Amino acid sequence: MEADHGSESSESSDGTQYCSVTEAMKLIPHYLDGNKQKLREFIENVDVAFELVHPSKHEVFLKFVKTKITGNARSKLMVRDLTHTWALEKIFWKKTTQ
Repeated sequence: MEADHGSESSESSDGTQYCSVTEAMKLIPHYLDGNKQKLREFIENVDVAFELVHPSKHEVFLKFVKTKITGNARSKLMVRDLTHTWALEKIFWKKTTQ
C-alpha cells in the first residue's frame, strides 16, 4: 500500500474526484480529547473527509485520524481495540458519550 502524503488530488476511473490524505486531514482541525460538545463536530468532519479520500486509502487515513485523538479519549480507544474501521470507531464514540 502506497502512502499518500502529497497534496495532489486524484480522479478514479469513473471520474470521481478524491483528495489526498494530507488534504483530508485539513478538514479535521481539532483534536478529540473527550469533550462531548466537540465530539459531534469531530465525527462530522471525519465523515466528510472519508468521503473525499479514495476507498483504497481509508485504512491509512484512519491511522492519521487516530492521531487526532488524545488524552482520556485515546486511553478509551486503546482499551477497546475494536476500532479498525471508521464505522466501528464512530459507533464506539457515540456509545461512550451517551
